[in-house]
Amino acid sequence: MKLDKIIEITGEIEALTGLRIGGSSNIIEIGGNDNPIIRNPQNNEPYIPGSSLKGKMRSLLEWNKGKVSGDGKVHSCIEVDCPICKIFGRGAEDAKRASSGPTRITVRDAYLVEESRKRLQRMKGIQGTDTEMKYENSINRLDSSATPRNVERVPAGTKFEFNITCKIFSDDNEDEIIKDIYSGMKLISLDGVGGGISRGNGQIKFNNLKINGIDIGEDEIKLY
Repeated sequence: MKLDKIIEITGEIEALTGLRIGGSSNIIEIGGNDNPIIRNPQNNEPYIPGSSLKGKMRSLLEWNKGKVSGDGKVHSCIEVDCPICKIFGRGAEDAKRASSGPTRITVRDAYLVEESRKRLQRMKGIQGTDTEMKYENSINRLDSSATPRNVERVPAGTKFEFNITCKIFSDDNEDEIIKDIYSGMKLISLDGVGGGISRGNGQIKFNNLKINGIDIGEDEIKLY
């Protein structure tokens, strides 16, 4: 097995609706935010972890390819040519019995583009925060009493850098691997990222996509 090349896919992720990827709060003040978003600890700016993007892409592709088992666990098998295991990796025990080599795909953390960084800074200067609070209620079906909760979201229109690299080895079918990655990206754009997707959160789209510096046509990012 020989490493032939590393493919790079770059572009932007734009939030079409409020984006909710949860962090943690050690201290919850009265009237405070008990559902904070994840932030970069170095500059306190919101970002999208690469693990969230990769995990969502893998999950949707498992459903798309009929690889979800009855126990609902992350797919792992001993088929050498399994596209899910080849691209995303397989469990350690299964890898001992059937190795298809290293995990092919690497998904980087997605940080704010400069335009959005300035936009959120202006927003913070006006209202004291660079995010929005979405207030939701859980309604009791019998007495109509409401249980309110607040959810912090990155506002719609915010853009993040997008970067994926993929290793191509000598015995790989490069076209099929790229098609599967494109399918995963299309599925994410159709479904969403983060929490509360069924309640309107997390719809995104990809902009200005390039593969190895060459523009990717919109018709290429589709389900194969």
